Amino acid sequence: MPSDVIIVGAGLAGAAAARGLAKCGLDVTVLEARDRVGGRGFARPFALGGARVDFGGSWITPWHHRIRKLCAEHGIALRPRSPIIERRWFRDGALHRDGPTSLEDRPAHEHAVARIAADAILLKGGKTEDEQGRDIAAISFADYLARLGAPLATCDLLSAWWTVSGNADKKRAPAAELLASSAYVDGLTEGIAEVWTDTLVGGVSALTKRMLESARVALHGAQPVKTVVVNAEGVSVVLEDGTLHRGRAAVLATGLNPLRDIVFDPALPQPKAAAVRAGHLGRAVKVWVKARGVPVGVLATGGRSEIEWMFSERLAEDGEGAMIVGFGVADDGWIPNMPTDAVAATRRFFPEAEVVSVDWHDWNDDPFARGTWLAANLDAPDAAAPSTWRREGPLAFASSDFAPDQAGWFEGAVISGEAAAAEILGFLGRN
Repeated sequence: MPSDVIIVGAGLAGAAAARGLAKCGLDVTVLEARDRVGGRGFARPFALGGARVDFGGSWITPWHHRIRKLCAEHGIALRPRSPIIERRWFRDGALHRDGPTSLEDRPAHEHAVARIAADAILLKGGKTEDEQGRDIAAISFADYLARLGAPLATCDLLSAWWTVSGNADKKRAPAAELLASSAYVDGLTEGIAEVWTDTLVGGVSALTKRMLESARVALHGAQPVKTVVVNAEGVSVVLEDGTLHRGRAAVLATGLNPLRDIVFDPALPQPKAAAVRAGHLGRAVKVWVKARGVPVGVLATGGRSEIEWMFSERLAEDGEGAMIVGFGVADDGWIPNMPTDAVAATRRFFPEAEVVSVDWHDWNDDPFARGTWLAANLDAPDAAAPSTWRREGPLAFASSDFAPDQAGWFEGAVISGEAAAAEILGFLGRN
């Protein structure tokens, strides 16, 4: 018996779409390639025995009202982020606690910080050029750094913040990724972390699971989708093992990059096909380190390569040390080597630390993610544009990668899933 709607992908966007459609009385089938739900929201026990930590995205902001409402509705508690009580900078070949640059470089550093703040506010206001007519929207981060002419220590600092904002090849992704994040707090790059106020206890995967359970949809996991066929009778979805699912319509909620592994018949029209070929560039590396001797609330940055940003985010559940989260970007030839790279970064930033264990998930090598959160591609500026991903006949598309608002955040995934559900309801003639 065909379903009303098939949803491909049991991440937060897919769950939001399923929730909206099921609330309107439609019969919904959700297909998931993995043996779990949550997509890039992935929490599991640390080192296969500790407390659950988020290996994918984690933080939400004060203005992420949809996901906060969903947490309240489904009994998911929020955990406030530990305040930053100490700042450390690795620069000039050594660890420093007295500032991001030397006194000699401080004036040039302050000039660069002021320039970034001005450009961030201009971009937030819809401007694409600075007061000198120089582009700030479609210039690569590498070229933007060269334009700044900032001291090496400043560039090291900005490179570290790039790992949690741009998270991509600096030569191919726009500086706007960093500028947009800096604009959250008066254009100050150091303020990026200030808006990360909460994480979900149990992670986004726990919320996704409860959303799907409450929607009472049919969930089929552990089988990737191979083919999506659209004809006069509706949509047919063929799984890798040959299983066939039919529906009157479908929502593709896999994320942008995994769409390249699905064969569409007929083929997706332009510009969707071009967007799938280009994809997005997000290639962050996130690691967790449990270490003794490190106080909670220490933020350290620098190094210019591999893991460049680390924060002792919380006390370990057993009270034996701190849980340190770290970020880098897998570009410029760096192939992460864990736990070696994580241990080296921890010793660089926290020389007093006794490393207990390291854990991570390689999203860039994950065939059902093919990268991390959204990072725009200068060579394909429309690949993640919401207008590119409007409904195509009985097919709607949902992902934080191209959400109409809050793209790249879990809030964007919810918004996109709800928007896709509305598109399908319109297609089926339902309110």
